[in-house]
Parts: sequence; C-alpha cells; structure tokens
Amino acid sequence: MRVISSVVIIISLFGFTIIENLSADSYRCGRKLIRTGDSSRDVIRVCGEPGYKDRGYAKIKIEGVLQKTRVERWYYQKSKRSLERVILIYRGVVAGIKVGTRD
Repeated sequence: MRVISSVVIIISLFGFTIIENLSADSYRCGRKLIRTGDSSRDVIRVCGEPGYKDRGYAKIKIEGVLQKTRVERWYYQKSKRSLERVILIYRGVVAGIKVGTRD
C-alpha cells in the first residue's frame, strides 16, 4: 500500500510541474488555427489585433536549439472567463504559443 501512495505522490508532483509550463501548439481564432511557424501577418488577419503587446525574453527553439532570446508577446483573450493566450513572435514568425492565466 505504501508503494501505491508513493507513486500517486510522484505522479501528482509531475502533473503540477507540467501545469506550470503549459504551452500550446495552436490557437483557434473562430474557425481558423494559428500555429507555430505562421507569420505575424497571418495572426493579425485571422485573430485581429492583440489586446496587448510587449517585448521581453523567452526560451524558444531557434534552428532546433532551445535559446533564450528577445521576442514580442501578443496577448489574446476571447472572453473574461477564458484563458489568455500569449503568442510569442520572433522575427515576424510565431515562435510559440503559451497558455496564460485567467484575470
């Protein structure tokens, strides 16, 4: 019985670690999807202007290597009850999509 409870604890801790670093491969705007690799023009065409933009640093894959680099962050939130999405733009291309928090 002790082994089972240890396994449950380990799985729970692993789950919380994953939740902290949630990222998405795509973001749905209406009937269309935005994916990593799409241009920033495509994002505006499909999703419209973001609610907020800023610049900062993020770890993204550049030529297959994870690097910390300067990116633009575009924030989208469909409604007050939905989770915010942060689209990371690097050199005019979607480099990543992160799941934010509710306000």
